[in-house]
Amino acid sequence: MNIPHISTILRHLHKVVAVSIIMLMPMILAAQNEKPRHKQVQIYCGDGSEVPMWRLFYNDHLANNLVRPRTLPLDSLPDEINLRIVKDSGDFCFPMKNIITSPYGWRTRWERPHRGVDILLNTGDPVRACFPGVVRIARPMGGYGNVIVLRHENGLETVYGHLSKILVKPLQMVEAGETIGLGGSTGRSTGPHLHFEVRFQYEPFDPEWILDFKNFTLRTRRLHLDKTYFGISRPKNKRPPIFKADKSIIKERPFKQQAKEVYYEIKKGDTLEKIAMMHSTTVEQLQELNPKLKKAKPGLQIRVR
Repeated sequence: MNIPHISTILRHLHKVVAVSIIMLMPMILAAQNEKPRHKQVQIYCGDGSEVPMWRLFYNDHLANNLVRPRTLPLDSLPDEINLRIVKDSGDFCFPMKNIITSPYGWRTRWERPHRGVDILLNTGDPVRACFPGVVRIARPMGGYGNVIVLRHENGLETVYGHLSKILVKPLQMVEAGETIGLGGSTGRSTGPHLHFEVRFQYEPFDPEWILDFKNFTLRTRRLHLDKTYFGISRPKNKRPPIFKADKSIIKERPFKQQAKEVYYEIKKGDTLEKIAMMHSTTVEQLQELNPKLKKAKPGLQIRVR
């Protein structure tokens, strides 16, 4: 039996290693060049279930191209949905506290729809993020002028147009109340003002469903949406359609009832994730309320509110 010389074996090994490196090189280069995906955000619907809204409605698409990348047929929108607008008071700030100079709806003068509200301001006034979110668009864009689009973790997007200066960049995370730009009159504008929109799945609806422009407050922490809130049609018989909120507002409990402590006894088969979903909270919040809580033990009573 002939045994190969050690040098012959080493030559074959060198060839195998070289071929393996050549085959793996495209995969290594692709991994190095791959951009990190945006962190998936878990948020809460009105029914208390925890769902990844961005993936559900946008497939994590954060392209910096158009405010309305595509026109969605009404059939593609949910028949109805309850959105949790904010979790606490720190998650909201009025973008600009001033009067509305042009409301949402049909503009008879120009015979076209107005998909937002115009808020009076002076050039250079700070414009603030309405809710926490991530910047999807921050650049000049046609009639919008300098425009910023923020996507929020509940699936809503807010649009800020005609800015004189943009102070944020795409994919940047921002907090509610953070100054994202300065007011101006860029794009198709007749004077300094903020063009402000609220959109869901790229489709606009009247910002007054959620914002009180008289008291500069949030109307509700939860919003009922259905297909009737979308679309702007030419008024019939010279009577403009009504876009003011009514049934969209889900009445909340008084603050004292909300602040009441709530406890839950863990049952067999429960997990911390399941308990969090049942009570519209997170595992992290459960552990903050129960510092010694590591895992779900049947019979243990824990605080969930």
